[in-house]
Amino acid sequence: MNMNARLPRSTIALAAALALHCTADAGEVVLATWGGTWGKAIAEQAIAPFEKATGVKVKVISGVSLANIQMLSAQRASPKIDLVMATSQDAVTAYDDGLLATLDSKEIPVLATLPPNGLRRDANGAIKFAGMWVYPYGIVYRTDKVKNEVKCWKDLWRQDLRNKVAVSSPKYMNGYFLLMANKLAGGTEADVRPGLDLVKTMGQNLVAVVDDSAGQQRLLAQQEVWAVPMVSSAAYKMIDEGVPAKFTIPCEGAPAGMDVVALVKNGPNAQDAKKFIDFYLSPQIIANVTRELKITPVNRDAKIDAEHARYTLSDAQFQKLVVFDEQATATGRAKWQDTWDREIAHMTRR
Repeated sequence: MNMNARLPRSTIALAAALALHCTADAGEVVLATWGGTWGKAIAEQAIAPFEKATGVKVKVISGVSLANIQMLSAQRASPKIDLVMATSQDAVTAYDDGLLATLDSKEIPVLATLPPNGLRRDANGAIKFAGMWVYPYGIVYRTDKVKNEVKCWKDLWRQDLRNKVAVSSPKYMNGYFLLMANKLAGGTEADVRPGLDLVKTMGQNLVAVVDDSAGQQRLLAQQEVWAVPMVSSAAYKMIDEGVPAKFTIPCEGAPAGMDVVALVKNGPNAQDAKKFIDFYLSPQIIANVTRELKITPVNRDAKIDAEHARYTLSDAQFQKLVVFDEQATATGRAKWQDTWDREIAHMTRR
């Protein structure tokens, strides 16, 4: 099959430009990333055109985020991997553990085009890794049951949602529900007591604590709850399957999970790995990958078609994303969960 027949002219032009820089003796880049649907989209929409453009082969090692980071740690003395794709929280751990190299926009020009919240920097301002896509954690509610729209996080405390709200505990999605409640109550990542106290005031509204998207989907589909915080991808899957519901970015903003691409420290093929990052995060390529995954690209220059737009954040919504201190979250989450289990979990046992 002619690959160019499936690629927009802008992508072909980018591929041709990169091809001019290829050496006769092209190398290999080793990438650790997800398998399944995610890996398939990356392979077809990014790796294949990159290999065609540069002659550089990309060897893929498939695994979940944490397992791939653990693999990097095991190879610390002599890395065999050049690039890793991971959740931002796992990447923070890897960077702090000395497993990742910083990124330079002079070497990877596309980085200069990404929004500030799409890059994570260390205390010295160096780029630790770059965001690929985000999956906001907003609110889903039953449109056939809730007469007044749920527009804000504070709406979950409304009287008309008595016995009809489910939430998630700190162990799920980085504790985002607690952190948003804490933000409403004036707390900080260093002190979530205001948020815990605010959650307690939900009282009879709180009917369940559910820490997985399948459970959240089931409760909504079976009408056991009418509103629940949920990640966008899970919400849209449920809505596409026919559940009368709406996903909303609340008026106070929404936190979002972000998956990232990072350069392995002392990886064997650093220069070609940097070329891959620049190619992969370019507007057309990341648009193609995220279109297949029905998710929002971090690069706001990505060309989104009408169908893809149904599943992605507008520029205005993207600006409303809330970023919490990932280091503080990683450090405090276990303690937050202990307090939650003592003070809040019992509220749903009635």
